[in-house]
Amino acid sequence: MSESAHIRSLDALRTFAAAVVQFREEARICLTQIEMEISRIIGWIERDRPGFWKREIELCDRRFAEARVLLHQCRMRRVGDFRPTCYEEQKNVQYWKQQLEFARRQIGVIRHWSIQARQEAEEYQGRASQLMQALERDLPRLIALLQQSADRIDSYSRVRLPSWSPDRLDFGDPAAWTERQDGDGRTTESGPEPQQDSGTPADRSPNSPSSTRSGDD
Repeated sequence: MSESAHIRSLDALRTFAAAVVQFREEARICLTQIEMEISRIIGWIERDRPGFWKREIELCDRRFAEARVLLHQCRMRRVGDFRPTCYEEQKNVQYWKQQLEFARRQIGVIRHWSIQARQEAEEYQGRASQLMQALERDLPRLIALLQQSADRIDSYSRVRLPSWSPDRLDFGDPAAWTERQDGDGRTTESGPEPQQDSGTPADRSPNSPSSTRSGDD
């Protein structure tokens, strides 16, 4: 069941509409930046790292081979009955052997994270598409509704009532209105009876002194 909104401030409604517009723009920028960052990371994993570790494998393999040659040469050197320990050469061979094994393992690590990153990116894009759809379809409708509501409220607030007031209407004295019966015996309401002159009918006759003057005048 929908409830009516209790709007107490037109400025607050317009401020909210402006905040929705700002949120929409910032959210669109944020989604675009995230999409670009995801594409950069996936490209770095799938294109940059495999080439890098292939070069590292080649380098370690070459250095490992050189270290083995130096170790072999060291063991071949003899001064009389003295044979050198070749400790540094053996240490160098062991180091490059470990580096070569590590570089070779990174190929599998890259393959694993490439698949994992692609799956995470697809899952994010599925959720982000829902937000983008709301930004492109639902929020414009909300903004239009808020602006339309603000305009209607503003127009309604400008309406002025007529200047007349019921208190200014004069219907006379209510006590003077009485019920009287007409000739048919029906009861009717009528206003106050008209007042008669204080003089009698005889005084208003043509022969009355008030209406004629005597011949003596």
